Amino acid sequence: MRTGNNIRLRKDGRYEARYMKERDEQGRIIYGYCYGRSLEEASAKREEVLRADKPVMRELSLLILGAGSHGEEVMELAQDLRISRKICFLDDDPGKKGAIGPCRNLSQYRNEFPVAIPAVGDTLLRRRWTQELIDAGFLIPTLIHPTAVVSHSAQIGGGTVVCARATIGTGAVIGKGCIISSGATIDRNVVLPDWSYVDCGEIVNPQTLRKASSL
Repeated sequence: MRTGNNIRLRKDGRYEARYMKERDEQGRIIYGYCYGRSLEEASAKREEVLRADKPVMRELSLLILGAGSHGEEVMELAQDLRISRKICFLDDDPGKKGAIGPCRNLSQYRNEFPVAIPAVGDTLLRRRWTQELIDAGFLIPTLIHPTAVVSHSAQIGGGTVVCARATIGTGAVIGKGCIISSGATIDRNVVLPDWSYVDCGEIVNPQTLRKASSL
C-alpha cells in the first residue's frame, strides 16, 4: 500500500491527506482533510490548500531534534521557506546552543510545537526519533530548499530533507526520512530507499545503487 506524509488509504479506496488547520481552546490540533483517487491527487489538493492559507502555516512552530551542523542547516532551510514562526532545538547535549531540552522529553513539547523533524545523520537514530514523534502526535514535514531542482514527476517521502542546490530527476522516488545534501544529484528513475543519506555533491544513479546493494 502506498502512503505518504500524513496520507492514508481509506477503506472506500480514496486517499486522505491530513493537515493542521488550527488549535482549539485547550491547545488541541484541529485537522483538515483532502481526498483524492490517488496519493498524488490527495497530496496536490493539500498543497493547494496550504498555499492558499500561508498565514496559518506561518503560525506552526517547528521543533528540530539535533542541534548539530545538520540541525542548523535544517533550521536555515525552514527559515528560508518561511513556514514557521518559531523554531527550537532539542538535543541530549545540554551544552548545545539553542537546545531547550533533551530529545527524550519530546512529547512534552507537542502542544507548543505541532511540527517536528529529526536532523541527525545517524540512520538508526533518525528512524527511531521519527517513529517517536509520530507516536506522540507530531506532524513530520518534508523540507525542500528553494534552490533545489525537483522534477514534478518525482515522489518524495515524508520527513525527507532536500538541501540547497540538490537535483532530483524525472521519475525519481525518494523514500521517507532521507537526507539529500547540498549539491547532490538523484538521477532520473532512481528509487532511493527510506532513511538514505546522500552526501554533498554525490551523484546517485541506478548503477551506483546496484553497486551499493552488492557490497
